[in-house]
Amino acid sequence: MAKRIDLYQEASKRMAISQDARMERIRRCSISSKFGYESADPASLAAIVEMDADWGAAAFAELRSTGFIKTDWARFKWYQPSGKELDDKIAELAAIEAAAIIRLSSMDCAPALPAIRALAENFLEEADGGDTIATSLAHNRMMLAIVSATGELRLMEDYVKHASVAVAYAVAARLEAADLEGMKRSANVIVDLIGTTEPRDCAAEAVAMRLHPREPVNARGIPLSEAARLPDRSPPEAR
Repeated sequence: MAKRIDLYQEASKRMAISQDARMERIRRCSISSKFGYESADPASLAAIVEMDADWGAAAFAELRSTGFIKTDWARFKWYQPSGKELDDKIAELAAIEAAAIIRLSSMDCAPALPAIRALAENFLEEADGGDTIATSLAHNRMMLAIVSATGELRLMEDYVKHASVAVAYAVAARLEAADLEGMKRSANVIVDLIGTTEPRDCAAEAVAMRLHPREPVNARGIPLSEAARLPDRSPPEAR
């Protein structure tokens, strides 16, 4: 259990916009293909933002650990997935998320619900703000908590491997306002149904958030009004 908790905490901590504005600039430029086939090495990184070699070395390590820089035979290159590559990655994430939701329907996941609910609220807030990168990262944090709630280390290890920060940025480049609206509807349904005896509808919404975000299944027809958002389902003693 300790290994799973450590893995969750480390992955969740990474799944955020960088506090270093220079690093965030590099992330956004790399995922939008502004660097093209330029070399990805510590010296080049330092030169981009006019920093010293130590900063470049630290930045290089961070960008590799979060998936923005990949190893390609004897050289390092920027992560710039083709449309099909990203489609496949999104499908993998959707499959793991759906599997986790189905698994939770046969478990007592009540202890995990407050954290999932809080992360869903954070997702809704980020989506309201309109920043697609912040929204994509918040989406991953929410789903990471759902996968972690199963207690299955191997499932979580697979998810963390596929749900890198770089992938979240690549997904964000595709999102538009209509997608965010659909994702908000799905998030409400997911939190309403997670851990209940209706896992198929819940899993379907999770898949919709990945594969066709602007077309939610919306099994319950939950409105987007503030009044309808995420009612408190925590145990009375926890309120």
